[in-house]
Amino acid sequence: MFHTVFLGLFKHMIYWIQGFLKKHGRLEAFDEVWKALPPYPGFLVPKKAYCEVTQWQGKEMRNFGRCVLGVLAVALGRPGSAQLIQFKRALGCLRALVDFNIMEQYRSHTAETITYMEDYLDNFHKMMDIFLEFRVIKRIRVKIDEQRRELRHDRPKTCERIAHSKRCRMRDAAREEESELRMDLIFCESHFNFIKMHLLHNFCDHIRQFGNIPMYSTEFGKLAHKTQIKAGWRQWNKNAASRHIMQSYSRQHGIRMRQLNLESLRRWGADI
Repeated sequence: MFHTVFLGLFKHMIYWIQGFLKKHGRLEAFDEVWKALPPYPGFLVPKKAYCEVTQWQGKEMRNFGRCVLGVLAVALGRPGSAQLIQFKRALGCLRALVDFNIMEQYRSHTAETITYMEDYLDNFHKMMDIFLEFRVIKRIRVKIDEQRRELRHDRPKTCERIAHSKRCRMRDAAREEESELRMDLIFCESHFNFIKMHLLHNFCDHIRQFGNIPMYSTEFGKLAHKTQIKAGWRQWNKNAASRHIMQSYSRQHGIRMRQLNLESLRRWGADI
């Protein structure tokens, strides 16, 4: 759940929402609401603006999942007639993912809750095409650059004798053509076919077979990396680091076990 949803889909959703807000000129409004969030028990108030965060950790991703729907709803308030349908689809897509994330964390499930999860997932897949133009991977960026170079190479050079107003119209028409071809290429080549998107379909089957999901969390293992691996890595000169990390942690573990044994013997002697 931690890697698939929080560090998977929510991390992708951050960039999709940012591109969507930039397109419609609502990024500043989103940042204002984001920074104005009040404190609440168990909720870390964001210290930076949404677009200023460069690295998202697990805690930040959980906070993002808790408040992003409300913040986006406020930022997309009072839409124009041309923006109304797009804003509704964006909010509906995000709401379906947030509802799915909330319900998957239940400690116990019934057939009804699993049905709700499946419905939320279906709604998410139906409306996520609103973010398709912002799902641009490296391979598509290369094709876009090649297309732009070809267009500029094949475009006839404007003569200096042409009037300034006509040259401006020609430039605007060229930019518009380039933008339309770029969007056509993005919609043809972009897709949501990546592994973490497909893993969501296994959640309901997993719950039916093994029960609730948090009991199989990997978060405790990630916390143990701080003392087992990261501390040894920082103390070494990065030469044969794996061997040193194992030796360093083995010594620490052996000393700690010796301390626990001595404390146990001391308590046992005091009781006698």
